[in-house]
Formats: sequence, C-alpha cells, structure tokens
Amino acid sequence: MNEIFPNIYQIFPSKQTPSKYRPFFVKRDEGNLLIPCFSTNSTIEAHFDAIAELGGLSRQLLGDSHFKSSHCDQVAERFNAPVYCSEGEAPDVTPVVKQVMIFPFTRHLLEPQIDVIPTPGHRPGGVCYLISMDEKRYLFVGDFIWHDGEKWIPTATKANFRAYIESLHLLEGIAFDVLLANSKISNPTYSVALNQETRKAFIADLLEQVNVS
Repeated sequence: MNEIFPNIYQIFPSKQTPSKYRPFFVKRDEGNLLIPCFSTNSTIEAHFDAIAELGGLSRQLLGDSHFKSSHCDQVAERFNAPVYCSEGEAPDVTPVVKQVMIFPFTRHLLEPQIDVIPTPGHRPGGVCYLISMDEKRYLFVGDFIWHDGEKWIPTATKANFRAYIESLHLLEGIAFDVLLANSKISNPTYSVALNQETRKAFIADLLEQVNVS
C-alpha cells in the first residue's frame, strides 16, 4: 500500500502480475472505504494487517460487476465490511459475493460525503463514487473511464452506446478535482487532476472518441 493522495492509498495485489488491477483504500474518520478491483486469483490478503493498522474498513464500494470476486467476501469477513453495489449490478454480483448491500440505481448519498452517481454505458447498472474529503472531491470511476497505457479512453459497449454518452454529459456537469480509475498495476497512470476548464476538455475528448468509434 502506498499513499497517492492525502488519505488515499493504492493497493497492489498480494501476487503481482501485469494483468492484475489496483484497488483503492480511503482513510476517513467516518469509516474507511475500499474500492475493490479483484480479478481471478487477485487478492490483497498480504495487506490485511496494514489495513487493520489504518483502522480497518466499513464498506467496499463496487462500481460494477466486472470487479466482483469471492475475495470480496474474504475482505468482508476480516473487517465486517460488506460490498455495496447498485440494484442494476446485483444480479451479476450476488451469485459470486455473499455479503452484499444493494442500493437503488439512482443518484443519492450513501453518507454525506459519498455521492453515488449512476453512469450506465459500460455496464447497465454501473456507478461512480464521488467522495469528498480534505476539501477535495475524488471521483472513483472503476473502469467506466480507462487509461490504456497511452491515453484516457471511453469504455462504451455497443448495446449501451447512447447511455454512455449521456453518462459522460452528466459527469461533465459534476465538479470533481481528481479522477481515479482501477487501472492495471503495470500502468503508472491511474489518476488525473482536473479543474473546471480541463474537466470540460477531458470529457469532450472522450465524447469525440465515442462518436468516431
């Protein structure tokens, strides 16, 4: 684990290979959070003691079903921290993960500092999490927006093409300071800091890529 922003850590899997992904850990007085990203045979057991020393966990926030894993239950059992996911993703999550808390697929606050933002288009029930802390707003996008090692790219599917565009337009109007994606551990780019002007240009570039694909 290493701190990448104040009270935000990236976690490398216990057994590292280039194809595995980085979860994020968020340390808060209101209860620590994990943004899980577990592929096959990807666990963070080697970091359980370090997580415990930082105060454990209260929730695991799953953006969509792509990063579900039975290891989510191992984390939940160790820290009494269930997985939270939208009702749209629950049918694909619950066959694999037992300790699941399902929330409505609407924009709402899980807590005063955790804003759930529905962003279909990559997955029908996918969400992003806008977490406010230390006077900064961090947008955790999972793999809704991705960095392929060269540039930031959209991850729209053909079936959800229009929904993806609508989701990008929604994010265009949301004020956030840093975007974080659960990219592969072989990729050094997993975040980007944005202001009002650069955020608009960032989203415009993604929209252009979608429209020409």
